[in-house]
Amino acid sequence: MPTLPLSRRTVLQGLAALPLFNIGCAGFGLTRARQIASGAKVRIAIIGCGDWGGTLMKRAGAVGGCECLAFCEPDPNALKNFYAKAAKTWHKDDLQQAKVYADYRTMFDELGEQLDAVFIATPNHHHALPALLAMRRGIHVFVEKPMAHTMEEVILMDRTAREMGVVLRVGNKGHYMEHRPLLSKYLKEGVIGEVTEVFSFSDRPNTMLHRPPSCPPPKGMDWDLWCGGSPICENYIGEGGRVGLHPHDWHSWIDYGNGSLGNMGTHVLDAPFQCMDMWKALPSKVAVRDVAWGCKGAWNKRGTLDFTIPARPGWNEITLHWNDGIVDGIDMGKKYMTGWYNRVHKREHTNFPAKLLELEKQWKVTKPLAAFGTVFVGTKGMIYEEFHDTLRIFPEGGKYPDFPVPAADKLDQQEHRIVAEFLEAVRGKPGADTTDVDFSTPLAKTLMLANSVYFAGRGTYAFDGEKTDNATANTHLNHDYRNGWDIH
Repeated sequence: MPTLPLSRRTVLQGLAALPLFNIGCAGFGLTRARQIASGAKVRIAIIGCGDWGGTLMKRAGAVGGCECLAFCEPDPNALKNFYAKAAKTWHKDDLQQAKVYADYRTMFDELGEQLDAVFIATPNHHHALPALLAMRRGIHVFVEKPMAHTMEEVILMDRTAREMGVVLRVGNKGHYMEHRPLLSKYLKEGVIGEVTEVFSFSDRPNTMLHRPPSCPPPKGMDWDLWCGGSPICENYIGEGGRVGLHPHDWHSWIDYGNGSLGNMGTHVLDAPFQCMDMWKALPSKVAVRDVAWGCKGAWNKRGTLDFTIPARPGWNEITLHWNDGIVDGIDMGKKYMTGWYNRVHKREHTNFPAKLLELEKQWKVTKPLAAFGTVFVGTKGMIYEEFHDTLRIFPEGGKYPDFPVPAADKLDQQEHRIVAEFLEAVRGKPGADTTDVDFSTPLAKTLMLANSVYFAGRGTYAFDGEKTDNATANTHLNHDYRNGWDIH
């Protein structure tokens, strides 16, 4: 753990036991907290200036009330598009005044006393360390999904946020879709009867079946910094419309991303966690029904899991199913899927839940379900959420109509809410807490649990909230870091 300046450390320790008077975190002392609560601009930095970092910057500008002190990105080539996206909501003078860093460790050393909050939009293996460096200085953190790269990182981030009294939010835009309150209402009021099981599934296989030919990283990029605490590897060129290891294929590799479940599971599982209060009870066990692997070092190309979610207030114990990946015989070329997102063209080529095919017939579904989303199965029907966009209710034609896909401008406004809510929480406004650690940590733990048991293979494994009852799975709950990048 880096040494804090004595003045900051003393302030934090002295304020730890004091009430916050509903003005948010005491990390910068009561004076700074009061200034922010009274309308002072929140001083922010963006760590990771790729496509999504630019989106977060644009949203922060749209919400307003911020001053950006720094951008941190090891690939200077990414900054051109980043500035272009940010300029849609920020004045160019505000962008030009921000310092540019390649290494966030240097940024914290130089600006750590000035920052109020950071946005982290890096590859997953860079989520924990900058978040911890920030929180240990009393700086609020917005980190993109998934919360971290390993179970150990999730636990340490959660503990640090609580000990330091800082805001820690995890980016998950689907949490703010307009129809979510309606979905919760329908489920709790029994529109489809008692919910008996839940199916969540994805058609985006984040894996590789072979490693493409190597190529140099982009000119001027600090590749060692990009690799960070993970092993140094070689960059590779994109194939079949893909964009290469950097900036997107890192999702597919164990040392840098979290595969299909870590990438899309945060989105898709958010619906049952939010609308059925699954965040209030961690899985007691998980069964691996099927797992098939990609090439050496890559995540699995297919996975089928059953989580046992214990009873919690208002809900009985329930099985949450997860399916992702592709069937055997399908390659990752354009014939079967798109390049950037690896989204499979046809449902029959995905690991779509077989029982849902039966339920489509039972409930006389006229338009087949897409291979991406969550289906809540009840004794009187089903509700399908298609990757945040819409709700479909079965049987069709009843008194509860489908919820339509929102218009693009309305969808964009909804997706601004996650940044707005984070900044409201930084300002100490009550109620701005729907993706805080109470919600986000259980979801992240569930993802990390699932990824660990894949390595153990088929079988059923108990979970105590931090580890499983399987030694092989438990070896994949943490990470060995290169010198200079350890999180402790």
